[in-house]
Amino acid sequence: MASGKGGVGKTLVASNLALRLAANGHDTVAVDLDLGGSNLHSYLGLKNTSAGIGNFLSDSKLSISDIVTDTPYANLKFIPGDVLVAGVSNLQPAQRKKIISGLEKIDAEYVVIDLGSGANFNVVDFMLVSNSSFVVTVPQRPAVVNAYGLLKNMTFRALQQVFNGNRKISAFLTRVLKEKRPGGAPTIREIVDEIAEKESRSGKKARDTLAVLQPKVIVNMGRSVDDLEVIENLHATVEKNLQINLECLGLIAYDRRVPDSTAELEPVTEAHPEAVVSGQIERIAQKILQSDNFPYMPLDLESYKDTYELTRIESEDDFTAIQQEVENTAGAASLETAELIELISEQKKQIRELRGAVRMLTMRQQ
Repeated sequence: MASGKGGVGKTLVASNLALRLAANGHDTVAVDLDLGGSNLHSYLGLKNTSAGIGNFLSDSKLSISDIVTDTPYANLKFIPGDVLVAGVSNLQPAQRKKIISGLEKIDAEYVVIDLGSGANFNVVDFMLVSNSSFVVTVPQRPAVVNAYGLLKNMTFRALQQVFNGNRKISAFLTRVLKEKRPGGAPTIREIVDEIAEKESRSGKKARDTLAVLQPKVIVNMGRSVDDLEVIENLHATVEKNLQINLECLGLIAYDRRVPDSTAELEPVTEAHPEAVVSGQIERIAQKILQSDNFPYMPLDLESYKDTYELTRIESEDDFTAIQQEVENTAGAASLETAELIELISEQKKQIRELRGAVRMLTMRQQ
C-alpha cells in the first residue's frame, strides 16, 4: 500500500483491508513499513510496545518471526514499524535487502504492507517485491499527479533492476536519470522504444517486465461519482506514457465516522460495520479473495468494459445508499426534534397547572 503524497488515507485503507482479509478466515499479517512515520498500530487500535522493524534492523539476533505479534483480531498478526528505534527511516540498500528477505519468509496467506508516502527507493523497491502494489489517492489533481509520479518512478526502477547486468542499457538508463532539463526526460514508452532500437532482445525484455507490473489504484474520500473522472484520466495517461496496466480496485466514500473512529483508536470496519464505507472496503477485499491468480481479477466484461466502469457502477449504488442514509438520519432528527418540542410543551403545561394549584392552595389558606 503506497501513495504519492501523505494525507490520502493510505494507512486507514491498509489497516481495514488487512482486517477484512483476516475476518474472511485468511491468515494475514499487517506490516508497518512507513519508516519514520510508523502509526499502523494506532489504526488497528493497538499499543506499540513490541519490537518491530527498527529492532529487526538493529539487532542481528532477531529474525522476522521474532517481531510478529498477535492482535485481538482472529487470523490477523502484526509487525510494528520503527517507533521504538530511531534513525532507520533512510534505509541503506543492505537494510532494504534484509527486510525484503524477511518479508518473503512470513508464513501467511496475505501480507499487507503499509509503506511510506512519496516515490523514494524505500517505497518503490518494496512495491516491486509485491505481486501487486496498491496506490491510494484522493480524487484531487495534486494527489493524482503525485500518484502518477510514484507509478513512473516504480516503472523506471523496475527497468533499472532488470537491466542492472547489461552495461549498455544500464548506462543509457543512468543518462536518462541525470536529465534535468524541464520537459527533457523521455516517457517510459520512449525509453522502452529506445532500448529496443539499441537491442531488440532487450526491448522485448523491457516490455515483458512492464507487463508483469499490475498496480491497482484505490480512490479514497470520494464525495460523488464524478470524482472518478480524474482517476480515469490518470488511467489513460499511465497507459499512454508508462505502458503498464493500472486497474481500479474501488472507490471509498468520505465518511465523518472514519476520522472519529480513528481518533477513538478503533478501525471503522469494526466500529461501524453497517456503514457504506465499511462495505466498500469489504468489497475490495472480496475482489482480492475471489481471484484465483491475483493481481489478475475475474471480470465480467459483458456487463462493463473495465474496472473503471465497474467502479463507476458500484459508486452510483453506494452514493444512492449514502443519500438514503442521510435522508433517514435527517428524518429521524426531525422526528426527535418534534418529540422534544412536544415534551417541552407538555412540561410547560404541567408547570402552569402546578403553579395554578399552588395559587389556589394559597388563597384557601388565606
